[in-house]
Amino acid sequence: MGNIVVAPPNSAVIVSGCRGNKIVLGRCGFAFWFIEEARSLSLEIMTITVTSQECETTQGVKINLQSYAQVKVKSLKPDGTLNMEAIQLAATNFLSASQWEIQDALQKTLEGHQRQIVGTLTVEELYKDRAAFSERVYEHVVDDLERLGFELASYTVASIGDLNGYMESLGKTQTAIVSREAAEGTARNQAESRKAIAKYNADADIVAAENAERSYIRRQQQGEQQAEADRLLDLRKAQNRMEVNRADAEAASAKDIEYAKQKQAIVEAMATQRLREEEVMLKVKDVELQQAVNVARREAEALKLQAEAMGEKERFVGEAEADVIKMKGKAENSILRNRAEIYKKFGHDAIVQNVVEVLPALAREIAQPLGKTEKMIFVSSDGSSASNLSKDIIKAAAQLPDAVESLTGLDLKKALKRLEGGK
Repeated sequence: MGNIVVAPPNSAVIVSGCRGNKIVLGRCGFAFWFIEEARSLSLEIMTITVTSQECETTQGVKINLQSYAQVKVKSLKPDGTLNMEAIQLAATNFLSASQWEIQDALQKTLEGHQRQIVGTLTVEELYKDRAAFSERVYEHVVDDLERLGFELASYTVASIGDLNGYMESLGKTQTAIVSREAAEGTARNQAESRKAIAKYNADADIVAAENAERSYIRRQQQGEQQAEADRLLDLRKAQNRMEVNRADAEAASAKDIEYAKQKQAIVEAMATQRLREEEVMLKVKDVELQQAVNVARREAEALKLQAEAMGEKERFVGEAEADVIKMKGKAENSILRNRAEIYKKFGHDAIVQNVVEVLPALAREIAQPLGKTEKMIFVSSDGSSASNLSKDIIKAAAQLPDAVESLTGLDLKKALKRLEGGK
């Protein structure tokens, strides 16, 4: 079937074949047998020694120059992502080449640019400013390396020399100049140093005198300031004492005022409570009064209804009594009329006869209550109690004619006398 291809992070594996080109970096891949091939391309930094022999400067001086360059495949973009285009470009140019062949090709490219830049500079410029030379080489070679899929990590000049002693003479001249300038500088510095020392001593004396004067003035000013500070401190203390006393007085007053306010608040609260209680009592009294009014109203209505009922009752009783009286009158009138008719029909003697016949019955009715008496006790001083009872009964019977006369208007005594005379 095929092989599993493992690509470490410092090497890119390019799988090419029926599926085209595929770059595997930092992971696993797969390559079919016979129809696909997997080759690796190193992404590590390569240190290349760039040596230029007998390079001519703009002055025609031949020099020898040796530098070191750090070169690698441009596998990352500035944002940190993989640069597959550069890896693909480096693989296109150097996939089948060995590591030595790649370094040789890059070394020749760098050496050509190095010679080219040397030809535009003087020996003095190379000698004095190697950094500028390195910067110019970097600027020229970076484009060519990117077209190959590589990048220049660093470039430094190691040594510069010549076969004719020019650099040595230049060094000696420069050394002599530096020595002369050093001696002049030493003498000048010593003279300037003595002048400076004298000047500094004079200035020091002046400064010392001025400092002494300023010190005296400063001490006087400090004394005045101290006295003023003491005065201000005393004033401040007195003011603080006044403020403390004022604060104490205000605190005491505030305490009394607060006590008075609290007492007033208590009095107001008690007055408010009493007012509320009185309002409640008034409301209760209003309710009780209203209830009493309602009760009185109901009692008045009841009395009114009772009075009306009594009036109705009295009216009905009066009407009934009037009817009774009226009926009684009618009955009496009827009796009188009947009596008159009887008188007309039977005559006076017949009436007397009837009344006489009724007298025994009347006497019996009068004595009937005595017949119901089970036991009678008579108390008398002369022993005539029983006879007195008989006398009373006889007296009551004797009064019957008078009763008949009062009821009927018939005088039995006269009638009996008249009957007796007729006989």
